[in-house]
Amino acid sequence: MSLRFITGRPGTGKTTFIQREIRQKLLGDPGGAPLIYLVPEQMTFLSETRLAHEPELGGMIRAQVYSFTRLAWKILQEVGGISRTHVSSSGLNMLIRKILEDQKEELSVFTRAADKTGFIDNVERILTEFKRFCVSPAQLQEKRASIGEADGGRVLSDKLHDLERVYQAYEQKLEGKYIDSEDYLRLLASAVEKSRYLQDAEIYIDGFHTFNPQEYLVIGELLKKCRRVTVALTTDRAFRGRQPDDLYLFRMPGEAYAHIYELARAFQIETEEDVALYEPARFRHESLRFLQSRFEELPFPSFPGESSIEIWQANNRRAEIEGVARSIREAVMEGSCRYRDIAILVRNGEAYQDLIETVFYDYDVPYFIDRKRPMLNHPLIELIRSTLEIIRGNWRYEPVFRAIKTELLFPPGDARTLREKMDRLENYCLAYGIQGERWTSRKRWEYRRIRGLELENLPQTDEERKIEQELNELRLLVTAPILRLSRRLKRARTGKALCEALYLYLEELEIPEKLEALRLEKEEAGDLVAAREHDQAWDEVMGVLDQYVEILGDEPADVGKFSAIMETGLESLKFSIVPPALDQVLVANLEQSRLSDVKLAFIIGANDGVMPAKISEDGVLNDEEREYLRLEGLEIMPGSKRRLLDEEFIFYRALTTPSEKLVLSFPLADEEGKALLPSPFINRIEDMFPARGGGLWVNDPAELEEKQQAAYISHPAAAIAFVTSQLQLKKRGYPMAGFWWDTYNFYMENPEWKNRAAHAFSSLFYQNKARKLSEKTSRELYGDHILASVSRMEQFFTCPFSHFSTYGLRLRERDVFRLDAPNIGDLFHGALKWISDTLQREGIPWSEMTKQQSMELAKAAVDDLAPKLQHQILLSSKRYQYIKRKLEQVVGRASYILSVHAKRSGFEPVAMELAFGPKKELPPLSFTLKNGAKMELQGRIDRVDKAESENGVYVRIIDYKSSAHKLDLTNVYYGLDLQMLTYLDLIMTYSKQLTGEETIPAGVLYFHLHDPLISAEKMLTAEEIEEEILKDFRMRGLLLDSPEVITLMDQSLESGNSAIVSAGLKKDGQLTARSEVASKEDFEAIRSYVRNIYTEAGNAILSGTTDIAPYKIKKQAACTFCPFRSVCQFDQSMEENNYRLIHPEKPEEILAKMRKERRTDENSHSG
Repeated sequence: MSLRFITGRPGTGKTTFIQREIRQKLLGDPGGAPLIYLVPEQMTFLSETRLAHEPELGGMIRAQVYSFTRLAWKILQEVGGISRTHVSSSGLNMLIRKILEDQKEELSVFTRAADKTGFIDNVERILTEFKRFCVSPAQLQEKRASIGEADGGRVLSDKLHDLERVYQAYEQKLEGKYIDSEDYLRLLASAVEKSRYLQDAEIYIDGFHTFNPQEYLVIGELLKKCRRVTVALTTDRAFRGRQPDDLYLFRMPGEAYAHIYELARAFQIETEEDVALYEPARFRHESLRFLQSRFEELPFPSFPGESSIEIWQANNRRAEIEGVARSIREAVMEGSCRYRDIAILVRNGEAYQDLIETVFYDYDVPYFIDRKRPMLNHPLIELIRSTLEIIRGNWRYEPVFRAIKTELLFPPGDARTLREKMDRLENYCLAYGIQGERWTSRKRWEYRRIRGLELENLPQTDEERKIEQELNELRLLVTAPILRLSRRLKRARTGKALCEALYLYLEELEIPEKLEALRLEKEEAGDLVAAREHDQAWDEVMGVLDQYVEILGDEPADVGKFSAIMETGLESLKFSIVPPALDQVLVANLEQSRLSDVKLAFIIGANDGVMPAKISEDGVLNDEEREYLRLEGLEIMPGSKRRLLDEEFIFYRALTTPSEKLVLSFPLADEEGKALLPSPFINRIEDMFPARGGGLWVNDPAELEEKQQAAYISHPAAAIAFVTSQLQLKKRGYPMAGFWWDTYNFYMENPEWKNRAAHAFSSLFYQNKARKLSEKTSRELYGDHILASVSRMEQFFTCPFSHFSTYGLRLRERDVFRLDAPNIGDLFHGALKWISDTLQREGIPWSEMTKQQSMELAKAAVDDLAPKLQHQILLSSKRYQYIKRKLEQVVGRASYILSVHAKRSGFEPVAMELAFGPKKELPPLSFTLKNGAKMELQGRIDRVDKAESENGVYVRIIDYKSSAHKLDLTNVYYGLDLQMLTYLDLIMTYSKQLTGEETIPAGVLYFHLHDPLISAEKMLTAEEIEEEILKDFRMRGLLLDSPEVITLMDQSLESGNSAIVSAGLKKDGQLTARSEVASKEDFEAIRSYVRNIYTEAGNAILSGTTDIAPYKIKKQAACTFCPFRSVCQFDQSMEENNYRLIHPEKPEEILAKMRKERRTDENSHSG
C-alpha cells in the first residue's frame, strides 16, 4: 500500500501521464487487478472516452472511470447497503418543507423565513454542507450550549437551535430507510474495508483541486485498502508536514496535498517520491507557456514577443457576443480548429444565455450551454403549480390563465383552434371580473356588449347569445378536470392519496400523449434539446410524486400543506441535457467546468465584481458566524473572505484552459447603459502581454476604421443589419467603405438572400408616417354621413391618427374589471338624474331639498344604479362596497350643494341628461361638408338651466365633472375642448324647441362632484364650515359679462366674489377683473369659430387625414395616456415625428383671433 502524488501546473500533462500509465497497464495485463480512475462527476464521460481512445486496446474491463458517488454505488452493490431508497434533491426539499411546517411552533428564527423564496434551498445547502463536513446534530447542540448571548450570540444560538431541530428530524426520517446523495460517501467509507473489488486495486484520483471531509474519509480508507493511490494535484511543489501560505496561488490543491499526506502518515502508509511535471506540454505558443508559469509573479513580468492572447472590450454584452461569434467563425473557416475545439467560459451565465442563443443562431454557430436550467417554465410544471394554486387560492384570475396558457388543458390536437377562443374567454373574464365562485357556481355566465347605464335594458342579440354559449362551453372545458381534482384532493387524507389524485388528473388530461406530440414537433424542427426536455419533464414530475409517496405518503396532509410541499419539490427540478451533437462550441461555467482538448478559449464577461466575484453572504450562516464556529472547532465551509482567496486560482485555471489561443473580453456597459469596469485580472494580463491582440467590439462598424469594419461581414444572416446601418449613414451623407456596396450587391444577386435582405433594406426609406387614405377609402370607412360625438372630434384634434385608430380601424383597449373615471362619471350623472326625476315625481323643488333628504336620495340612487354599473363592480367585493359608500357621500354632498345653489339662484333646470341627435329629444347639430357629405353631432347634456328677466330669457349649460375643470380658451381654439361651447350652440340653435322662445347665452359652467376637506387656521362655526364647503364647489367656466346674469346666478351676491360661480361684483355693481366672462359678441364669435373647425375636421376626416400629429402644451402631451402609442410608434428621434406644439395664450388674445376670423368669414360670405 502506498501513496503517490503527481504534481504540476496546468497543462504539464498530469492527466496524460495517468491515462498513459493506465493504458500501458491494460496492454500489459488486461485482466489484472482493478485500475480505478476517480474524477469529478462532470469529467466522467470525457475521461472514459479519452481512456478508451487507444486503437490497440479494443476495449477495457480492468480499468473503470468513476466519480465518488458512482464508486459508492459499485462498492455498496458488492458488499450490501444499497437497498435503501434514494432521496433526490427534490425529495429532500419537500422533506425539509414538511419538517419546517411541522416544527413551526418550536422554531425561533426560521418561523418567519420558512415561506420566503429561496429559504428552503438555503436550508438544504447548509444541511448538505453539514453532511459533507461530517457535522452531526449533536455537535450543533454542543456548540450552541457554549455560545454566550452577548455580541450577537443570541442570534447564532437561535439559528443553531433551529438547524439542530431540523437536522435531527431530517436524519430521523432518513435513518435506516432512505439515503441521500451525501450519505453515499459515508457508507462508502465504511464499506471499503469489506470490498474484495478494491483489494489490490490501484486508484488514480484526478481533476480535483480540493476535497471535503467526507471525501477525505473515503481517500483515507482507500489508502488503507488499495495497493496504490495516485493523486494528481495542480500545484508546483510538495507540502509534506506543512501548510501552504494563504496567498499562495495553489493554496487549495496545496491544502489537499498536505491533508492527504497527513492521512497517509497517520495510517503509516508509504508515500512515494512525487512525480513532479514541469514541461507545459499542452501549450502550442510560447506566450501561453509564459502565462502558465509566471502568472503570479510580482512585479508582473512582461512577455517580450507577439502573443496568442487577445483582450477585447465591447460596447455592451450584445456587441461582445457578436464579436465572439465572428471570431469563432473566422477560426473555423481558417481551419485552425473545429467547433468542438472551442470553449466559452463565463462566470455570470444568466446574463449571457439569451444573447448566446440569439446571436449564435444568427451566425449559424452550433453550441451547447453546459448549465442546468430550472424546469419552472415548462408547461407541465406550470400546469401543476397553477392548478394547485387555483384550488388553494379560490380560482383567482392569474393562476387560472397560467394554467390555460400551458395549452395542456386543451383536448389533443385542438390547441391552435382553441387558442383564439381562449383569448376571448380571457377578455371576458377581465371585463366581467370573473374569479372565485363565479367559475364554479352553476349560474350561467351572461354576455352583453353593454357600455353605459342607459343600455342596460336593451334585449340580448343573437350574436351575443352565440358568444355567451361559446364562453360557457370554454368555462366547462377548464373547470371540469380541475373541479374533479379538487374533489379528490379534499377526500384524500394521506400524502399518497393526494399524489394519486394529482397523477389521475394528469392522466385524464392525457399529458404523456400531449408531451410526446410536443417532443415530435421539436424534433421535426431540429431542436433536439427542447425535444428531450419534454421527456425529462414528465420523468421528473413522476419522480417528485414517487418521492412524496415514499417519504411522506403515509402522513396526514391537507390540500394547503400538500401544495406547499409539492411546490417546493417542483421548484428544485432542473433540466440535465447531454450535448446533442459532437461538433459544438461548449459554453461552460468558468468555476465548475473541467475541460480538456480545448484549442481556443473565450473568457467572456471579465468585469470587476465578476472576476473576482463579489461573494455575498446569502446563506443561513453569515461570515462572522462561520468564522466563530470554525474557531470553536466546528469544521464547516469557510466564509466569503476566505473563499475570495481562491478567486485568483479559479481565474488562473480558466486562463490555462486553451492550448493554442486565449481571448478575454468584457463589456463597457450593461443593458441599461450603466458603466462596467474591467476585472483587475485584465490589467495584469495587459501588463504581462504588451504585444497582445484585441481591440474594440462595437454595435455599429462605422465607429471603426475601414480595415476593421470588414470583419463584421462574417455571416449573411448577421451582416444584413450591419449593411443596413452603413447604407443608412450613407443616406445621411456620411462616407461608406466600398466593400459594403459589394456586400449589398451580394444580397441583391443571391436568390437565397435577396428577399430577406430586401425586407431589411426597405427600412432605409421608411418614414414613420401614416399614409393618407384616399377619399374613396375614407367614405367606405366613415360613410357620406358622419354621425359623431363631441369627444370624437376632440380626439381628432388631439391626434388624427388616434381618431383613425378608434373610428377607422375600430381598435380599443381590452375592457378590464375596474372602476375608472368614466365609470364614476356615469354613476354621478345617473345618480343626479335619478335624484332629479325623483324630486320632480314627488313635486319637490331642488331648492327645498334638505341635507338629510339629499343623503337619503343619494343612497337610494346609488343602490339602484350599482347593479347596472360595469358588471356590478360596486357589489363585487368589500373594497368596492366601501367605495360605493364613499360615492354615496359624494353624490349626497353634491346634490345638497345643488339645492343650496337653487335657493340662491334665479336659474332653474329646464332639462337634465338632455339627449340630442337623430330621433332624440333635440335634433343634432348639422354641418355640410364638401362633395355633398354631411356630419351630425349627437350627445347628451348634463343640465340646461334658464332664467327670465326684463332683458330676455337666459340659458346656461352645467356639466358635472368628477375632477376639477375650467374652460381654457386655448384648448377651445385648437379643438381640444369643444364640449361645453358646442352644447351652448345646440341650445341656442334649438332654443324655441326647448324653451318656446329665443334665448340669450348666459354661460357654461363645470360643477365638480367631490367631498371636500376644509382646512383652516382657526376653529370655524358650523355655518362657516358650510360656507367654506360651498366656496369649494364654486363653478368655473365662461359667463356673459352682464352684472344682471351674475346676480341671477347668485342672488345673495351684493359685492365681492360669488360663492357659486367664478365671477364677482365691485361695490359699484360692475364685474371684478378676475371674473371669467365674455361679451355676447364674443360668444357669437366662439360659436362661429367652433362651427368652422367642426367643418374643417369633418372635411379632413373624409379626405383621408390620418397624420401622426399629437399635440403638446407645456408638459401635457397627447401621447401620455394614448392607448395607440404602440401602434403609431411615435418617436421624437425620427425627423418626421414631431409634436404639434401649442403655446398657451391669454383669453383676450384667443377671443381677438376668433373675432377676427368671424369678420373674415362674414366678409367672404358678403363678398
